[in-house]
Amino acid sequence: MNYYIFRIDYSDRDYFKENLKRGILKQGWGLEKLSLLDENGEERNQEEWVNACPANWRDTDEARRYLRNKNSNLRKMLEMKEGDIILIPKFPEWNMFSLYRVKGKYYFDLEKTKGDYGHCIPVEVATKFSDEIDKYFTYNGNDATKVIHSKLRGYQKAINSVYNNEIISAIESLLQIKSIKEESQITEILRGIFEKNIKSMENLNKEIFSIRPDDVEKIVEEIFVKQGYLVESRNSYDKKGEDSDRTFIKPLPILCEVNDEIGSCRVYVQIKKKDGVCDEDEGIKQLEDIVKSKEKIEGIEDKINNIYKVLVCTGEFSDRIKELARDKNIILIDGIQLVRMCIKNI
Repeated sequence: MNYYIFRIDYSDRDYFKENLKRGILKQGWGLEKLSLLDENGEERNQEEWVNACPANWRDTDEARRYLRNKNSNLRKMLEMKEGDIILIPKFPEWNMFSLYRVKGKYYFDLEKTKGDYGHCIPVEVATKFSDEIDKYFTYNGNDATKVIHSKLRGYQKAINSVYNNEIISAIESLLQIKSIKEESQITEILRGIFEKNIKSMENLNKEIFSIRPDDVEKIVEEIFVKQGYLVESRNSYDKKGEDSDRTFIKPLPILCEVNDEIGSCRVYVQIKKKDGVCDEDEGIKQLEDIVKSKEKIEGIEDKINNIYKVLVCTGEFSDRIKELARDKNIILIDGIQLVRMCIKNI
């Protein structure tokens, strides 16, 4: 069985939905005379296909190279066989993906109404549940959908062969269940991961950090909020090139009663999704610069004179970064500490 990630023309979703109801998955660059097969059903010569493209598509050497690459990509449809699995991102809606099982071989059928999308693959619904017309999942449906979502950026061509074992395993698990139509909160997904992997910190790390960078930011925010911090800003930008992924404020009620110059503390947080050892000092520089910029702007009248800088990394910090952070009074939270905080607070 082979696996493919198949991107469509998302500006015409309704057209693709109607065809998929009839068991037909279509691909663009399928204008008249651009079938991948000749009249005898044999694979067509690439140069012949390029020469059949409209003249204004192939008027330079660079344009012809682009068309050859496009033809090579489309030819993956000729490799597809019955039983293979196709994943369509951003379909049927932008926050979902669909799974279909290949039912037959490639053929060319140009509809006159569109004048495109002539490349066709017959598909059937990839599910054993007969009451579903298709099988689709929200990106935040469960831990398997999160794994798939986190990997999609690496598959940007129209048609992509998939060999990544994590994606394949996630798809296989989804084929065994019904569609997930509602989006789950990231915290619910994490609880499911914890339940499965609570006895193995190594597996827990691997699964939790397969998510996207913006979801890591949501996790960190959830932890701070559970501990009584207020979100002052998200992705704050100082218009000079520096930013803070999250800025939190925590009121200090007892201290402000003693000293009215103390209103609360402010925490600037930079969050880096990084596998392995982090030896980059970009996060430290960003924290230093954003604090200098923001605190200078807001001034001492703001009564927030307890400033903390926190750098979070899903991997581990090198000795050099640890030493640099100590010199700059920056608090470090590495991947293991982040997991422990998740278990405690989420």
